[in-house]
Amino acid sequence: MSDRITLFGATLPDGRTRDVVLRNGRIGLLREPGRLARGACAGLDLTGYLLLPAPAEPHVHLDRALTWEPVGSDPDGRDGAWRSWLVRPARYHLGDLRRRSREALRTLARHGATAVRTHLDVGEGRTPLRAVEVMAELRAEFHRVLDLQIVAVPVPETSDRAITDAVSAGAGVIGGQPRFAPDCRREIRRLLRLADRAGVGLDLHLDDGFDPRLLAVGDLARLLRASGFDRPVTAGHLAGLNRLAPSALGRIGETIAASGMRVVALPSERGCGLPIRELIAAGVTVAAGGDHLRDAGHPMGLADPLATAAATGLPPTQAWAAVAGHARTVLGLEPGGLEPGAAADLFAVRAGSLAEALQTRPQDRITLRAGRVVTHNGRAPIPHLDRSPSPTETTRPTRRHVPTAA
Repeated sequence: MSDRITLFGATLPDGRTRDVVLRNGRIGLLREPGRLARGACAGLDLTGYLLLPAPAEPHVHLDRALTWEPVGSDPDGRDGAWRSWLVRPARYHLGDLRRRSREALRTLARHGATAVRTHLDVGEGRTPLRAVEVMAELRAEFHRVLDLQIVAVPVPETSDRAITDAVSAGAGVIGGQPRFAPDCRREIRRLLRLADRAGVGLDLHLDDGFDPRLLAVGDLARLLRASGFDRPVTAGHLAGLNRLAPSALGRIGETIAASGMRVVALPSERGCGLPIRELIAAGVTVAAGGDHLRDAGHPMGLADPLATAAATGLPPTQAWAAVAGHARTVLGLEPGGLEPGAAADLFAVRAGSLAEALQTRPQDRITLRAGRVVTHNGRAPIPHLDRSPSPTETTRPTRRHVPTAA
């Protein structure tokens, strides 16, 4: 199996057309079309495709994915959706969790994601812990297609032991929802302490917009600078920032940037927008995620990075950076790119420009991870727990043989 693959005739975001040579999972070189002999090496014809760094999904809830039909919701907004989820009888039926999460991951992979971070509810007892273990099994199953990261999200009454057990079971990040705690700042300090003890990063739901007085993101940023916590910290949602006056928002943005904290916006979900442009202007790394996939929180969630990028309202290049390079930075991965030496996690979509791709969201897509085709319109082989692909399995949009993920 060749470790060298050439992508022929790809359109780059700046409008140039190039042949892109991939070597050992990285971009080797870019040449003008016609300088490389197509019959000399394995290759993929990308004539008519726009080639981009692959997107990542930095904030999704796989344990709730695809539950809209059985759970439904009520008319009381996001609080009502949360209550609907909590009372679901089969919330942690493990077979159901495995089936739904696998299908959600397939959807994300088909849409181009090569890395996913899922937030997963944990608490006391064996069943929530088993949910983390199920997700760890899926991480191993999909490892050739995407990088799956697990965030253990406790409610405030969850014990320290249950949180550390979740890390031992496979979670690589500690999450949390301090707004539910009687003392928001005390809960933030507890989660920082536990993350430091476990040697993992922190990714919190903050300022969901329910109470504009709880601007916990500023408290978290100040605590980070005072504590010396040196692991990655991410804050999601932050809709409460929309209610701040411009001067106050500017100060909060500068505090976040100085702390090194990353922020994840959720622009596709009603009520979860945040002032992305202002935070970027303050120097904050802002990624964008989808949050919910057809569940009580968002019954129309698409798990599509093109849709998420378009919903940011940013110019095309910045919009794609939010779901690609910045999202990968949040996940602690190489940011990727289209220059020699960059990781060959790539996304090709049939479009003439990035603006066209964001506007029309074509479904003719090809995803490469580490230089290997893993999806083409969802038809390429995606690993299954009980099946090892045949050595002869390949994708079909090629003029020459292209290795695919096993």
